Amino acid sequence: MTIGKWLAVTALCLVAATAHAHAHLTDSDPREGSTGKAPARIVLTFSEAARLTTITLGKEGTEARKLAPPTEMGVRLTVLLPALEAGRYTLSWRVVGTDGHVTSGALHFTVLESTAAGAGAPQRRV
Repeated sequence: MTIGKWLAVTALCLVAATAHAHAHLTDSDPREGSTGKAPARIVLTFSEAARLTTITLGKEGTEARKLAPPTEMGVRLTVLLPALEAGRYTLSWRVVGTDGHVTSGALHFTVLESTAAGAGAPQRRV
């Protein structure tokens, strides 16, 4: 192998290792683009242990509001949600991985039916 090829392969390996070193979202519940009943919680699953530093939820046409992130670091992080009305929502998040790198993203879902409808006690709505 020539030195040029060796350097090219080494550079590609370093780029690939760096790209996979950050915590990235591998799964969520509800899933991206899903439609259905209002979820009571969001579960975000990352490629490595991460800590949520910021999480906001906004309904289309309204200002996003901050949610309380879990305090623990983990691969699966659960965020409790207030009662949601029907509409399209965007959940934006930012995490710090175990490597110290910050990544962010968004999850979009649509609520067709509020689980708070018909409930006895009044609930906060977003």
